[in-house]
Amino acid sequence: ISGGPGAEARDHLVSAWCNRVAPWLAFFHSQFVMCRANYRPIDRKFAIQLVVNILYYAMIAGDRHSLLITTPSIYCPIAELWLIASETRDKDVLFIDYIHPGHSRPDHLTPIRTVTAALAAECMRERPFATTMLEVAGGIDSVISAALKYVKSIRSMAQDPDIISTSLHVTLSQSVEVIIRTSEYNAAIREEYILRKSVKEIFSTLRIIQPLLHATRSMDHVLAPLISSVFHYFAAMIRDADDVISVFYQALSSRALETVVHIGPSIPLDHHLRAHIIRWVMNFLAILSHYTMYDKILTYTLKRLDALSSALDPIARQDEAFQGLWRKTERYIRVYGCLRLKEEMMRRPLPDEKGWLLQCHCNTVDDIRLMQCAGCQVVRYCSKQCQRDSWNSHHRLSCKFLKAAVGSSVPHYMKRGLSLLAGMETGMSDRDNIEELVITARRQYPQEQDRLVVELRMTETVVQPLQHYLYLFDGLSESDIMDSLSCWRDPNVHQSFLFTVIAIPDTRGQANQILFSPRIALDMEMRSDRKG
Repeated sequence: ISGGPGAEARDHLVSAWCNRVAPWLAFFHSQFVMCRANYRPIDRKFAIQLVVNILYYAMIAGDRHSLLITTPSIYCPIAELWLIASETRDKDVLFIDYIHPGHSRPDHLTPIRTVTAALAAECMRERPFATTMLEVAGGIDSVISAALKYVKSIRSMAQDPDIISTSLHVTLSQSVEVIIRTSEYNAAIREEYILRKSVKEIFSTLRIIQPLLHATRSMDHVLAPLISSVFHYFAAMIRDADDVISVFYQALSSRALETVVHIGPSIPLDHHLRAHIIRWVMNFLAILSHYTMYDKILTYTLKRLDALSSALDPIARQDEAFQGLWRKTERYIRVYGCLRLKEEMMRRPLPDEKGWLLQCHCNTVDDIRLMQCAGCQVVRYCSKQCQRDSWNSHHRLSCKFLKAAVGSSVPHYMKRGLSLLAGMETGMSDRDNIEELVITARRQYPQEQDRLVVELRMTETVVQPLQHYLYLFDGLSESDIMDSLSCWRDPNVHQSFLFTVIAIPDTRGQANQILFSPRIALDMEMRSDRKG
């Protein structure tokens, strides 16, 4: 098969596959690739190259369906070869001299990882192959580690001038396909990929190999499958992941937006592929405008806002719809940034106070590991003694209200974003119709006039009795809440309602999450702390 088989050799491979070639491959692989070195009569590197080449031609020989996916007996050899290629060191990596017959030049090499990634991606179409791979690897952890090693290895291979640049894009595309298929196998694998920062690794690798695209004029046949795979995986994670903010932050921090934007203008592309890229960028911006209310996303975006503007402005000048979406997103970022800054400035007046707002400011060393309160999981302390002092002085009062302000089951980045949430509450509290709604609610609930709560939603305001929001306070009764608020409040300040709550959309935009007033919760903790 050296140099690539012609039609006659291909027909022979197809006709002899089931009865002769596939059984021989399984036997040869077990005896000359997987056996112990002292029992191996030929060089293992040669054996691997021979098996991989034949498997590759079997994959491309079928007219409609690959011979591989119809032959379960070779699932195990393919899974083992995929794992072997992932473990080889860069300096010892195996090569073959082509991907497609006659395509490569003698002085350029294709990493064997490109072929094993393609073989695994092809067989992953069949669910039994995923089961075989998990069995061969010994569990989820090994499969995930190997898949991410494929992605990471592309960065080092990109530095080798003897490797065909197109093979790197094929390797990334096929590796992402393997990650997609294994993520679909079960939710545990999907979530573990997220914990291992798979989205960040994929976009970081795409950014590194992007300049190599410029070396080839016609790249649609290579770039289209790669872009499709990367976009598909990102969309699937945004749709299905438990922690969507973590997925989006990985993409954002790996400069996914800038990378994809730079692909379009710098490389001649088919208009369908270019339109596909523009749609993805607009969808990314729509998600960004929605997730800017999360402190983690806002903090990073504010740091990179000038760079994002430089990357997106050229496209915005050519597309009116794109320009409108980007200006809207940019406005959200700046407004939320200003709201958060105002809250922080009000609550941290001393210039020498550093770090997170809700932590003790004792005279301790800077690198001490702070412990968080187990109740609210918001305030942090340098020691148990500091925590006991805080509890006895004021935190006993504010703990459950802080917990109600961040929700009972929210990620850590929400707990760190109380200043932003308080700023959002301030902005929504300026609505003109609040007093009118309170007057109407007093008529509707005459027995609850002193227990009315204003619910601030993104587009509307609702006033209801306190009993509708008791679930926020972890077992506190109406009387307990009223007593706690009366102990903290200034009796000279009159308010027509008891307190506000804010309703923010969940990460998928499907429902509102109700949070107790972040402003009041912060004030209860910080003012009482200063009094103490």
